[in-house]
Amino acid sequence: MRVVTVGVFDGVHKGHIKILEEVKKLSEKYDSKVEIYTIIYPMEYYVGSFPGLLITLEERLMHLEMYGAVYTLDLMNIKDVTADEFFKEISRNTAAIVVGEDFRFGKNARGDINYLKKQCEKSGIELKVVNNLLANGERISSTLIRNLILEGQIRKANELLGRPYSMHGKVYKDKQIGRKLGFPTANIKRDKALITPKPGVYLCRVYIPERYYGLMNIGYRPTVEQTEDIKYEVYILDFQGNLYGREIHIELLQFLRSEENFENINELTSQIRKDVKKARKIIAFLEERNEN
Repeated sequence: MRVVTVGVFDGVHKGHIKILEEVKKLSEKYDSKVEIYTIIYPMEYYVGSFPGLLITLEERLMHLEMYGAVYTLDLMNIKDVTADEFFKEISRNTAAIVVGEDFRFGKNARGDINYLKKQCEKSGIELKVVNNLLANGERISSTLIRNLILEGQIRKANELLGRPYSMHGKVYKDKQIGRKLGFPTANIKRDKALITPKPGVYLCRVYIPERYYGLMNIGYRPTVEQTEDIKYEVYILDFQGNLYGREIHIELLQFLRSEENFENINELTSQIRKDVKKARKIIAFLEERNEN
């Protein structure tokens, strides 16, 4: 027997964790295995202006696998499956089904919670509908978190995720503009399927794997080199060394300022010094709070 849940689970945020914890409880109740079905892309990816995934599919699978066996579903392969057919598949050898209260399934999303309740009652399957998790009266959702990241509200996004919003990649050699300015940066590339945070400067933590703090610049370098593609580069505080070819992990902690086009290089370097000073004040506060 098995306990099943289905959803996109992009970001694996606090609302998703609530569902996954219920799945785990029911699997223990029925002494059954857990099966998690994650839909690779939400419907918005196909029908609207979709800003990008919160995390890569590989990261999503890693988080979900902490709760049970994970299987991927391609929405394009199941979009024409009727609600009856879909239920037949997920109800086979199933002790319980766990879903969020906004869950819909089947062709044209005709399978709603009421339909699912009736089908589960007929089949003798326990259905657990997990209520939406709210934060300040708003439903925690991947869409809400995406919008916060687009707006640079990274601290609130982190709160809803339940962890810092992170990115990682291999450091590559670019034009070394930061080094010439006295602030050498590590440049990484990201999967284009991922959301792009609001351009600007962020306070971050960097793991290489040792932990450091840093200033992450996300943008197009309008002052020194207007680029067509977004650039991700981090100035790691109190670090000296060569990181080319190494994987680094970055956690965004706080948005400091928007990207600006300065009149000249001197103005840019002056602003970077101010950014570093501001960052160190915040870091001192964070470190003191952690000690207490």
